[in-house]
Amino acid sequence: MKKILFFIAIITSLNSFSQKDPNIYDFFGGKSFGNETKFFRLIFQIENGKVTGYMFTDEQGSSETKSIINGVFNPKTKQIFFTETKKLISKSNFSFEQMCYLSGNISLDLNKNISKLKGSFIESTSTNKLCRKGTINLISPDAFIKLKKEIVKTESIKPKTIIKDKKVIVPTFDTDKKTVIKDDEEVVIYWTSEKINISIWDDMKEDGDKITIKFNEEIILDNYELKNKHKDIEIELTEKENSLTFTADNTGSLANNTARVDLFDNDIKHQIITQLQLNKSVTVIIKK
Repeated sequence: MKKILFFIAIITSLNSFSQKDPNIYDFFGGKSFGNETKFFRLIFQIENGKVTGYMFTDEQGSSETKSIINGVFNPKTKQIFFTETKKLISKSNFSFEQMCYLSGNISLDLNKNISKLKGSFIESTSTNKLCRKGTINLISPDAFIKLKKEIVKTESIKPKTIIKDKKVIVPTFDTDKKTVIKDDEEVVIYWTSEKINISIWDDMKEDGDKITIKFNEEIILDNYELKNKHKDIEIELTEKENSLTFTADNTGSLANNTARVDLFDNDIKHQIITQLQLNKSVTVIIKK
């Protein structure tokens, strides 16, 4: 019961979702190993026996990671075999040699009211060193809606903690899927292009927020006042590892200093929102 309530608390803070497109599957729940459970989410589609999509671990948490997955689907056994093929965003500071990649073997149980994904996973490094192994237990949004009604009957949960149904947003990184980073946090993005295109603006009401941006410790925007109009910057990447640091020079008239930042890696768009207190910073590490 504690785990269920834990997931409710996390899901409440996320965009809510409901299954609208029959070709797109959205499942969330837990990835468990030892005595630890991490919030885990899979969004994928199945076409001609092939599985493609995205994997989220500890979404909006301190170790948040977003990755691309690929796999195969056996329509007879309803088994999905998938692997994490590329990390897109991670709040981990591990090097490529230390990074663990997940492979999963899960059963797809589709039901009119309750759909589930259940199985096992193993994580290992690029040199085949075992990191951990455990189990995956996920449910569909519709199953969660039904489950929460049962929990309300037995637990004292106020209505405001219950999510509302909304249309599912598939995170192609060209939609509304954004990563929020706050004071002193750091995000790692794995990059393929030889340059980075940055677009920064205030996507809410202009309130005088000013921000300084450093690229590899060199100031590229100094005490810049954010507007609703986009400020676009292009930078050549000459190093394998690069840093973008955003610092709040004030907090404007509406509480925290908030900026919307889009980072373009060829056809992949990483969407970030910075939420900063005065003189606080966040850093985005770009690893080629």
